[in-house]
Amino acid sequence: MNRRRRASADPTLRAGRLALLTTSAVHLGFQSMVTSVVYPQLFDGPTHGIAERQADHARRIAPVALTLYAAGLGATAWTTYGSFRSRERTGLTATVVACAAGVAAPAITAGVVPLHVGIAREQVTRPRIAALLASDRLRTGLAALGVVAAAQALSRG
Repeated sequence: MNRRRRASADPTLRAGRLALLTTSAVHLGFQSMVTSVVYPQLFDGPTHGIAERQADHARRIAPVALTLYAAGLGATAWTTYGSFRSRERTGLTATVVACAAGVAAPAITAGVVPLHVGIAREQVTRPRIAALLASDRLRTGLAALGVVAAAQALSRG
C-alpha cells in the first residue's frame, strides 16, 4: 500500500521550500562549474597575465553571481517567512540548514572580494590564490549541503 505524504498545510512555506530547492540546485550547478572549469582556467599555470584574466573574470561573472545570490537570498527570506508564519515543525531542521547554506555562500563570496581585487591589481601571491580556491571549495560544499537540506525540507513538509 502506497501512502502519500501529507502536503504542507501552509502553501507559503511549501512554495518557499520549493523556491529554496530550486535556487539551491541552480547555485550548485553554477558553483560546480566555477570549481571545475572557471577557477582552474583562471589560476592554473603561470601567473603572467593573471591580473588581466582576473579583471575579465570579475566583469563576466559578477552579474550572474549577483543574480543567483539575490534569488537564493529571496528564497531564503520567503522560506523563513513561511516557517514563522506557519509555525510548522516538520522539516524545520532541514529548512534551517538550507537557509543557513543559502546565506553563507554570498557572505563568503563578499569576504573574498578583496582577494580578487588584489589579484586584479597584480598583487598575486600563492597564499592569496590558495585562499580563493579554499573559499571556492567551501562554497561548493555549502551549495551541495543546501540542495540536500532543501530537498529534505520539501519532502518532509
